[in-house]
Amino acid sequence: MPTTARREDTLIGLFVSAYEDCSWAEAINEQPDKIERTRPAVDWLAKRQSDGKTLAIEHTIIEPFLGEKGDFASFEAAFLEIERDTSLPVAGQWIRLFVPVGTLQNRTKAAQDAIVESVHRWIKSNRLALRYGRSQHRCGITSVPGKPSFEITLNLKVVALQHSPAAETGLLHVRRQQLEDNLDAVIERALRKKLTKLANTQADKRILLLERQHMNLLPRTLDEIENRRASFPDLASVGIPMKSISIPL
Repeated sequence: MPTTARREDTLIGLFVSAYEDCSWAEAINEQPDKIERTRPAVDWLAKRQSDGKTLAIEHTIIEPFLGEKGDFASFEAAFLEIERDTSLPVAGQWIRLFVPVGTLQNRTKAAQDAIVESVHRWIKSNRLALRYGRSQHRCGITSVPGKPSFEITLNLKVVALQHSPAAETGLLHVRRQQLEDNLDAVIERALRKKLTKLANTQADKRILLLERQHMNLLPRTLDEIENRRASFPDLASVGIPMKSISIPL
């Protein structure tokens, strides 16, 4: 039996300890999916010692768009290196550069390196001429092995730094620009993947615990779930916490 605690185990454990006015704090807890290998099992099963009632919990992360986790992994490994170039920030300015989501997806390592190098070169050449406020710019991508040159659109926001310790050196942040809104597809996939095994688990209560790591997903996440109650009748036997909780992990 695996003994290494998963990140979601910490979150679920904290949730259970506070659930229903802490009445489950002394429950006996199991992680069935760590043990069961022949059929789908839920993440957590708690048995309350005071009355023997059981609580089944399935956890899932709600991404802001399909493939967000994979996209961030490739972005973090490549584009955030630009921020480490201390020659780029401009004194008195906070420059935020947004690269379109998916820019690096399905590309070779050589092509990814060429894209990052082109963006790095663009900000180095243009940083002193950027106007305050929001603006869009075309960035030419060159030196992609075996491919013709092409362009991507960079969105920038530049604000003045006043009365800030960072004003003397300036700040540069490179982030992603979400282009497609498909939260409906994210919710659909999560329900299809998680709901059936939770509904089929023998328990007095069942909870589908949705973790959002992006502040712009509430209340739309709950709205998208409500819109699918007719398509997913198992939702009638499952509770979904209606409050947003902040848990330091």
